Amino acid sequence: MPFQALPPAVRYHRPAVAGAPLYCDAQEYGLCGDGVTNDQPALAALVDRLGDGYAADGRARVIYCPPGIYSIRDAGTVWRSGVSLVGAGPGATRFLLSNEGNRSDPTPLAFWTTVQHGADRDRHIADCTFADFEIDGSGVAMAEYSYLAKGLGLQYVVRGAFRNLYIHHTAATGLGCDFLQDSLIEGVV
Repeated sequence: MPFQALPPAVRYHRPAVAGAPLYCDAQEYGLCGDGVTNDQPALAALVDRLGDGYAADGRARVIYCPPGIYSIRDAGTVWRSGVSLVGAGPGATRFLLSNEGNRSDPTPLAFWTTVQHGADRDRHIADCTFADFEIDGSGVAMAEYSYLAKGLGLQYVVRGAFRNLYIHHTAATGLGCDFLQDSLIEGVV
């Protein structure tokens, strides 16, 4: 299990900095992981809160999603610098993407792009890790191809890490990450 090497005092009682904790158990911050509840609004709010903390103090944050099926429906999450998403391993932590309420728009788990967000060399995201989870895109149906129908759709990432991910059944590229700098991709299927 991730972060087991950290002492319990650090792992469970990290102090809030700039109004945002350094380590979050997602289920303590509104995500259910029950496969029924739409977890996307809670995930987006948490990413924004932690991203604001990183912008304020430069300290990276981690969202840990315990085992469960996290339903991400009808909207992707605009990702922020300094926010990492870590699960308990593929098969244990699963993000199930669906756009059943809005078939005209794709639903990536996370995205940051040039067209939607103005991403470029000077407006990149940095210090993000995506590790130890599965993305199942089988619930996303598109009438025509959309390049945003990805598992992870990130452009201009600096110091990113993508480890031990299983991404499948997406309508476009599962790991659609362009213009990576000083980044690592390891064990991604």
